[in-house]
Amino acid sequence: MKFPTREEIIKINRRHIAEGGGGYLGSENVINLGSLEWVLDAIQYPLFGVDRYPTLEEKAAILAWTIIKSHVFFDGNKRTGMTALIHFIRLNRYQLNASSNEIVEVAVKIASESKLGFPLQEFVRWVRSKLVLEDFEQQLH
Repeated sequence: MKFPTREEIIKINRRHIAEGGGGYLGSENVINLGSLEWVLDAIQYPLFGVDRYPTLEEKAAILAWTIIKSHVFFDGNKRTGMTALIHFIRLNRYQLNASSNEIVEVAVKIASESKLGFPLQEFVRWVRSKLVLEDFEQQLH
């Protein structure tokens, strides 16, 4: 399995702020580096031999969830979280079969999870239901 890097996720955030607007703080816009480093470790390395997030959809979901809920960045967390999820699954030759509106709606649900009752496991189920293997022809190009 291939994993996104810290630098790639920071670059995703930088691109979203440059293209879509928002506040940018410091050289990396990061205000909660510990959460970003924790989730990247959690999806890659088992703890005491136990992989808390054994499947691609669980790993992708906790990555997006952590970026959004932990406010890793000064601004652009919802956009960055969902794009990081898409980047991660694409690294592993999958796509997210969801419209832009669905992706935005889910990001808002995650950010408002305590009010809307959208728990992490429901998000994992959503990712699982939208995950599709890339077309073989696309993999060749």
